[in-house]
Amino acid sequence: MKKIIIIILTIFLLSSCEDPVPTDYIPENYLEAALIVGQPIDNIILMRSQPINETFNYEKSLIRDAEVIISGDGKEFKLRIDPNGTRGYYSNEVYVVKGNTTYNILVRLSDGSTITGTTETPDTLVWVRDLPNNIQYPVDTLNKPSKDTIIWEGNPTPIKEGNISSGFWGISVKALDTLEYGTYLDSVPNSEKNRRLYRANANPDSDWRYRELALWTIIPSKKSPVVWNYFKWYGLHEVSIYNLDFNYLKWVLQRISQSEYDERLSSVKGNGIGVFGSMNVIRDTTFLIKNQP
Repeated sequence: MKKIIIIILTIFLLSSCEDPVPTDYIPENYLEAALIVGQPIDNIILMRSQPINETFNYEKSLIRDAEVIISGDGKEFKLRIDPNGTRGYYSNEVYVVKGNTTYNILVRLSDGSTITGTTETPDTLVWVRDLPNNIQYPVDTLNKPSKDTIIWEGNPTPIKEGNISSGFWGISVKALDTLEYGTYLDSVPNSEKNRRLYRANANPDSDWRYRELALWTIIPSKKSPVVWNYFKWYGLHEVSIYNLDFNYLKWVLQRISQSEYDERLSSVKGNGIGVFGSMNVIRDTTFLIKNQP
Protein backbone atom coordinates (compact mmCIF):
# COMPACT_ATOMS: atom_id res chain seq x y z
CA MET A 1 0.00 0.00 0.00
CA LYS A 2 2.85 2.40 0.84
CA LYS A 3 4.44 1.71 -2.56
CA ILE A 4 1.12 2.47 -4.33
CA ILE A 5 0.74 5.78 -2.45
CA ILE A 6 4.33 6.79 -3.32
CA ILE A 7 3.71 5.97 -7.01
CA ILE A 8 0.48 8.02 -7.06
CA LEU A 9 2.18 11.01 -5.39
CA THR A 10 5.10 10.80 -7.82
CA ILE A 11 2.73 10.80 -10.82
CA PHE A 12 0.83 13.76 -9.36
CA LEU A 13 4.00 15.78 -8.81
CA LEU A 14 5.32 15.04 -12.29
CA SER A 15 2.03 16.04 -13.93
CA SER A 16 1.75 19.23 -11.86
CA CYS A 17 5.20 20.33 -13.05
CA GLU A 18 3.73 20.71 -16.53
CA ASP A 19 1.09 23.22 -15.38
CA PRO A 20 1.71 26.89 -16.25
CA VAL A 21 3.38 28.96 -13.56
CA PRO A 22 0.63 30.72 -11.57
CA THR A 23 2.48 34.04 -11.84
CA ASP A 24 2.48 33.98 -15.66
CA TYR A 25 1.43 37.44 -16.78
CA ILE A 26 -0.11 38.50 -20.08
CA PRO A 27 0.57 42.22 -20.67
CA GLU A 28 -2.10 44.54 -22.03
CA ASN A 29 -1.76 47.66 -24.15
CA TYR A 30 -2.94 50.82 -22.42
CA LEU A 31 -3.76 54.15 -24.08
CA GLU A 32 -4.08 57.37 -22.08
CA ALA A 33 -4.92 60.24 -24.42
CA ALA A 34 -6.59 63.58 -23.79
CA LEU A 35 -7.05 66.54 -26.12
CA ILE A 36 -7.22 69.98 -24.49
CA VAL A 37 -9.13 72.68 -26.36
CA GLY A 38 -6.87 75.59 -27.29
CA GLN A 39 -3.66 73.57 -26.92
CA PRO A 40 -1.56 71.48 -29.33
CA ILE A 41 -1.93 67.70 -29.56
CA ASP A 42 0.61 66.42 -27.05
CA ASN A 43 1.51 63.75 -24.50
CA ILE A 44 -0.51 60.86 -25.92
CA ILE A 45 0.68 58.00 -23.71
CA LEU A 46 0.82 54.43 -25.03
CA MET A 47 2.05 51.81 -22.59
CA ARG A 48 2.28 48.08 -22.01
CA SER A 49 1.20 46.94 -18.56
CA GLN A 50 3.66 45.21 -16.25
CA PRO A 51 3.32 42.42 -13.65
CA ILE A 52 2.42 43.54 -10.14
CA ASN A 53 5.15 41.33 -8.67
CA GLU A 54 7.85 43.44 -10.35
CA THR A 55 8.99 47.02 -9.80
CA PHE A 56 7.15 49.31 -12.20
CA ASN A 57 9.41 50.97 -14.75
CA TYR A 58 7.71 53.81 -16.60
CA GLU A 59 10.26 54.12 -19.40
CA LYS A 60 10.22 50.37 -19.93
CA SER A 61 6.42 50.36 -20.19
CA LEU A 62 6.26 52.98 -22.98
CA ILE A 63 5.46 51.70 -26.47
CA ARG A 64 7.52 53.80 -28.88
CA ASP A 65 7.19 51.92 -32.17
CA ALA A 66 3.46 52.38 -32.87
CA GLU A 67 1.88 54.50 -35.59
CA VAL A 68 -0.48 57.03 -33.97
CA ILE A 69 -2.84 59.13 -36.08
CA ILE A 70 -5.41 61.67 -34.87
CA SER A 71 -7.97 62.99 -37.36
CA GLY A 72 -10.61 65.68 -37.09
CA ASP A 73 -11.50 69.19 -38.21
CA GLY A 74 -10.85 68.01 -41.79
CA LYS A 75 -7.20 67.26 -40.96
CA GLU A 76 -5.01 64.26 -40.16
CA PHE A 77 -2.05 64.35 -37.78
CA LYS A 78 0.62 61.65 -37.76
CA LEU A 79 2.19 61.87 -34.34
CA ARG A 80 5.82 61.35 -33.42
CA ILE A 81 7.62 60.33 -30.22
CA ASP A 82 11.04 60.87 -28.72
CA PRO A 83 12.75 57.45 -28.96
CA ASN A 84 14.68 58.06 -25.73
CA GLY A 85 12.66 60.41 -23.52
CA THR A 86 9.54 59.99 -21.43
CA ARG A 87 7.32 62.35 -23.41
CA GLY A 88 4.34 60.76 -25.14
CA TYR A 89 3.29 61.01 -28.78
CA TYR A 90 2.81 64.56 -30.07
CA SER A 91 2.06 66.54 -33.20
CA ASN A 92 4.80 68.74 -34.64
CA GLU A 93 2.31 70.82 -36.63
CA VAL A 94 1.16 74.31 -35.69
CA TYR A 95 -2.40 73.43 -34.71
CA VAL A 96 -4.52 73.77 -31.57
CA VAL A 97 -7.49 71.60 -30.66
CA LYS A 98 -10.92 73.16 -31.31
CA GLY A 99 -14.03 72.98 -29.15
CA ASN A 100 -17.24 71.22 -30.20
CA THR A 101 -15.29 69.15 -32.73
CA THR A 102 -15.11 65.38 -33.26
CA TYR A 103 -11.64 63.79 -33.25
CA ASN A 104 -10.67 60.17 -33.87
CA ILE A 105 -7.53 58.28 -32.88
CA LEU A 106 -5.99 55.30 -34.64
CA VAL A 107 -3.09 53.42 -33.06
CA ARG A 108 -1.45 50.80 -35.25
CA LEU A 109 0.82 48.54 -33.17
CA SER A 110 3.91 46.74 -34.46
CA ASP A 111 2.02 43.41 -34.66
CA GLY A 112 -0.57 44.98 -37.00
CA SER A 113 -3.37 45.21 -34.42
CA THR A 114 -5.10 48.52 -33.74
CA ILE A 115 -6.64 50.65 -31.01
CA THR A 116 -9.30 53.20 -31.94
CA GLY A 117 -11.38 55.83 -30.17
CA THR A 118 -13.54 58.93 -30.70
CA THR A 119 -14.09 62.09 -28.68
CA GLU A 120 -16.15 65.24 -29.12
CA THR A 121 -14.41 68.19 -27.50
CA PRO A 122 -16.51 70.05 -24.89
CA ASP A 123 -17.87 73.59 -24.97
CA THR A 124 -16.04 76.56 -23.47
CA LEU A 125 -16.22 77.84 -19.88
CA VAL A 126 -16.23 81.37 -18.46
CA TRP A 127 -15.64 82.77 -15.00
CA VAL A 128 -18.60 84.39 -13.29
CA ARG A 129 -16.61 84.99 -10.11
CA ASP A 130 -12.94 84.11 -10.22
CA LEU A 131 -10.45 83.74 -7.42
CA PRO A 132 -9.26 86.64 -5.25
CA ASN A 133 -5.61 87.52 -5.61
CA ASN A 134 -4.90 86.41 -2.03
CA ILE A 135 -6.54 83.90 0.30
CA GLN A 136 -5.79 83.89 4.02
CA TYR A 137 -5.45 80.40 5.48
CA PRO A 138 -7.37 80.35 8.79
CA VAL A 139 -5.27 80.99 11.89
CA ASP A 140 -7.56 78.62 13.82
CA THR A 141 -6.78 75.31 12.11
CA LEU A 142 -9.59 73.50 13.96
CA ASN A 143 -12.27 75.92 12.81
CA LYS A 144 -11.75 76.72 9.14
CA PRO A 145 -14.82 78.40 7.66
CA SER A 146 -14.63 79.23 3.96
CA LYS A 147 -15.86 82.62 2.79
CA ASP A 148 -14.59 82.85 -0.78
CA THR A 149 -16.51 81.07 -3.53
CA ILE A 150 -15.63 80.67 -7.20
CA ILE A 151 -18.41 80.50 -9.80
CA TRP A 152 -18.26 79.59 -13.48
CA GLU A 153 -20.67 79.07 -16.35
CA GLY A 154 -20.75 76.66 -19.28
CA ASN A 155 -22.61 73.80 -20.93
CA PRO A 156 -21.53 70.45 -19.47
CA THR A 157 -20.93 67.67 -21.94
CA PRO A 158 -24.03 65.55 -22.58
CA ILE A 159 -23.86 61.86 -21.73
CA LYS A 160 -24.22 59.81 -24.90
CA GLU A 161 -26.56 57.31 -23.28
CA GLY A 162 -29.81 59.27 -23.51
CA ASN A 163 -28.18 62.63 -24.33
CA ILE A 164 -28.44 63.66 -20.66
CA SER A 165 -26.21 66.45 -19.40
CA SER A 166 -23.65 65.13 -16.90
CA GLY A 167 -23.52 68.24 -14.72
CA PHE A 168 -20.10 67.20 -13.40
CA TRP A 169 -17.01 69.37 -13.55
CA GLY A 170 -13.36 68.65 -12.93
CA ILE A 171 -11.41 70.90 -10.60
CA SER A 172 -7.70 70.88 -9.76
CA VAL A 173 -5.52 72.87 -7.39
CA LYS A 174 -1.79 72.96 -8.17
CA ALA A 175 1.08 74.49 -6.21
CA LEU A 176 3.16 76.51 -8.66
CA ASP A 177 6.18 77.09 -6.40
CA THR A 178 6.99 74.95 -3.36
CA LEU A 179 10.24 76.81 -2.63
CA GLU A 180 9.66 80.55 -2.80
CA TYR A 181 7.03 82.42 -0.79
CA GLY A 182 8.15 85.92 0.02
CA THR A 183 8.94 86.87 -3.58
CA TYR A 184 5.19 86.77 -4.39
CA LEU A 185 4.02 88.99 -1.54
CA ASP A 186 2.23 92.14 -2.71
CA SER A 187 3.27 94.23 0.29
CA VAL A 188 7.00 93.78 0.82
CA PRO A 189 8.64 91.02 -1.30
CA ASN A 190 11.36 89.19 0.62
CA SER A 191 13.33 85.95 0.72
CA GLU A 192 10.95 84.00 2.98
CA LYS A 193 10.67 80.33 1.96
CA ASN A 194 7.51 78.33 1.43
CA ARG A 195 6.38 75.42 3.58
CA ARG A 196 3.82 72.63 3.65
CA LEU A 197 0.43 72.62 5.30
CA TYR A 198 0.60 70.18 8.21
CA ARG A 199 -2.59 68.56 9.47
CA ALA A 200 -3.08 67.00 12.88
CA ASN A 201 -4.60 63.80 11.44
CA ALA A 202 -2.10 63.44 8.58
CA ASN A 203 -0.53 60.04 7.97
CA PRO A 204 3.23 60.26 8.71
CA ASP A 205 3.84 57.94 5.74
CA SER A 206 2.15 60.30 3.27
CA ASP A 207 5.13 62.58 2.54
CA TRP A 208 5.14 61.33 -1.04
CA ARG A 209 1.80 63.08 -1.61
CA TYR A 210 3.50 66.47 -1.37
CA ARG A 211 5.62 65.61 -4.39
CA GLU A 212 2.43 65.42 -6.46
CA LEU A 213 1.79 69.14 -6.74
CA ALA A 214 -1.77 68.95 -8.05
CA LEU A 215 -4.97 67.58 -6.53
CA TRP A 216 -7.89 66.54 -8.74
CA THR A 217 -11.55 66.03 -7.91
CA ILE A 218 -15.03 66.04 -9.51
CA ILE A 219 -17.93 68.19 -8.31
CA PRO A 220 -21.60 68.32 -9.47
CA SER A 221 -21.90 72.11 -9.29
CA LYS A 222 -20.92 75.29 -11.12
CA LYS A 223 -19.55 76.87 -7.97
CA SER A 224 -17.29 75.87 -5.13
CA PRO A 225 -16.15 77.43 -1.86
CA VAL A 226 -12.49 77.35 -0.98
CA VAL A 227 -11.81 73.83 0.35
CA TRP A 228 -8.75 74.03 2.60
CA ASN A 229 -7.87 70.36 2.21
CA TYR A 230 -7.25 70.95 -1.51
CA PHE A 231 -4.04 72.81 -0.59
CA LYS A 232 -0.80 71.01 0.28
CA TRP A 233 1.46 74.08 0.33
CA TYR A 234 1.20 77.79 0.98
CA GLY A 235 2.12 80.30 -1.68
CA LEU A 236 1.21 80.63 -5.35
CA HIS A 237 -1.41 78.21 -6.75
CA GLU A 238 -3.23 77.58 -10.00
CA VAL A 239 -6.90 76.57 -9.85
CA SER A 240 -8.37 74.97 -12.98
CA ILE A 241 -11.97 74.13 -13.88
CA TYR A 242 -12.53 71.46 -16.54
CA ASN A 243 -15.46 70.69 -18.80
CA LEU A 244 -14.82 66.99 -19.49
CA ASP A 245 -16.16 64.84 -22.28
CA PHE A 246 -17.91 61.66 -21.11
CA ASN A 247 -14.89 59.48 -21.91
CA TYR A 248 -12.53 61.44 -19.69
CA LEU A 249 -15.15 61.93 -16.99
CA LYS A 250 -15.45 58.14 -16.62
CA TRP A 251 -11.67 57.83 -16.46
CA VAL A 252 -11.26 60.51 -13.79
CA LEU A 253 -14.07 59.09 -11.65
CA GLN A 254 -12.51 55.66 -11.53
CA ARG A 255 -9.03 57.11 -10.89
CA ILE A 256 -10.44 58.92 -7.85
CA SER A 257 -12.70 56.17 -6.50
CA GLN A 258 -11.01 52.88 -7.48
CA SER A 259 -7.63 51.30 -6.90
CA GLU A 260 -7.67 49.32 -10.13
CA TYR A 261 -8.74 49.85 -13.73
CA ASP A 262 -12.23 48.69 -14.73
CA GLU A 263 -12.11 47.53 -18.35
CA ARG A 264 -15.88 48.07 -18.68
CA LEU A 265 -15.23 51.81 -18.46
CA SER A 266 -12.68 51.80 -21.28
CA SER A 267 -13.46 54.25 -24.08
CA VAL A 268 -11.24 52.67 -26.74
CA LYS A 269 -11.69 49.60 -28.89
CA GLY A 270 -9.34 46.99 -30.32
CA ASN A 271 -6.17 45.52 -28.88
CA GLY A 272 -5.98 47.65 -25.76
CA ILE A 273 -7.78 49.42 -22.95
CA GLY A 274 -7.72 53.01 -21.75
CA VAL A 275 -9.16 56.39 -22.59
CA PHE A 276 -9.32 58.78 -25.50
CA GLY A 277 -11.06 61.87 -24.21
CA SER A 278 -10.99 65.65 -24.26
CA MET A 279 -11.55 68.68 -22.08
CA ASN A 280 -12.00 72.44 -22.10
CA VAL A 281 -10.40 74.35 -19.24
CA ILE A 282 -10.22 77.77 -17.60
CA ARG A 283 -7.48 78.67 -15.11
CA ASP A 284 -6.75 81.33 -12.53
CA THR A 285 -4.05 81.89 -9.92
CA THR A 286 -4.24 82.82 -6.26
CA PHE A 287 -1.80 83.23 -3.38
CA LEU A 288 -2.41 81.29 -0.16
CA ILE A 289 -1.18 83.31 2.82
CA LYS A 290 0.35 81.43 5.75
CA ASN A 291 -1.70 81.27 8.92
CA GLN A 292 1.48 81.90 10.91
CA PRO A 293 4.79 83.55 9.91
